[in-house]
Amino acid sequence: MIKLSDIAAKAGVSESTVSRALADSPLVNQKTKDLVQQLAREAGYKVNLVARNLRVQSTRTIGLVVPQVANPYYPKLIQLVADRVKEAGYRLQLHLSGADQESESDCLTSLYEHRADGVLLVTAVNGLVTKSQVESLVASGTPVVLLGWVEGAEHLDLVMADDARGGYMVGKHLVDLGHRDIAVIGARPHRGPFDRLSGFQKALNESGITPNLVSSARSDEEVQAVIHDLVSLPKPPTAIFAYQDFVAALVFKHLGAACISIPDQISVVGFDNLDLGTYICPQLTTVDLPADQIAAEAVNLVLARTQNADDDANPKRIVVSPELILRESCAPPRR
Repeated sequence: MIKLSDIAAKAGVSESTVSRALADSPLVNQKTKDLVQQLAREAGYKVNLVARNLRVQSTRTIGLVVPQVANPYYPKLIQLVADRVKEAGYRLQLHLSGADQESESDCLTSLYEHRADGVLLVTAVNGLVTKSQVESLVASGTPVVLLGWVEGAEHLDLVMADDARGGYMVGKHLVDLGHRDIAVIGARPHRGPFDRLSGFQKALNESGITPNLVSSARSDEEVQAVIHDLVSLPKPPTAIFAYQDFVAALVFKHLGAACISIPDQISVVGFDNLDLGTYICPQLTTVDLPADQIAAEAVNLVLARTQNADDDANPKRIVVSPELILRESCAPPRR
């Protein structure tokens, strides 16, 4: 009797690829699918239709793909999504795509093979790595909701925070306090018109100020090197905007090591409103991205798509507004 391994050997692909091709999976390219199906027909291979039909049944499972858990924002989001999914009577499948999203494709493949009813995909600095794969999933009937703006994804459902608005509020606050020499530490811009740095830059441009922009400094060693360079300048900045709260915490650490007082000598602002902002001293001024609202909107949307409860088939874009949280880490610059 012909086996999957026999077809795989003839086609020059793995057994899992043969299995997906025979199930007409959108995760296999059409050329490979045609070859495998032709070889199966020629060999008289019969697909188990009972097993095939199980795929159309709901597993009451929602997949969540996040880059990593090293960034404290993601565990917070994961818990909120998990709570919402559980309340709806579903189970959560969590997958990590990696800091550089190198495993994003594998995550989506696994969720498809385990018959997740819908997928929430958090995009990061590299945007949407698996755009064609996401489009194939949606076309096959598996709803996908992106969390975070990416270029060229207007045809996909999207839930995001208006980071640009939050960045603008940070810039305006620092300018209103009298700061003119401002450094930025964090990730490179990757949210297009919604990126927090674009909003921050807009606020400074309105006052004719150019920030001392420092990109891609997120690890402890990178932030340490940046802080060393900044405080060694003949005219150090009077304020630092950290792209994320956990970066702001590293800024606190290395400014303290350099005997720089916050906010007397340098003011610091973060972004995300993580709990750690209240654990450090002075407490961190930051921007609150309401993760609870983001999680609720995303879960509600993917469930509506999964259950065909939304008559509007057009892609939806849900934008959540941020809030500036004023604490003690900012003050007017010393004269």
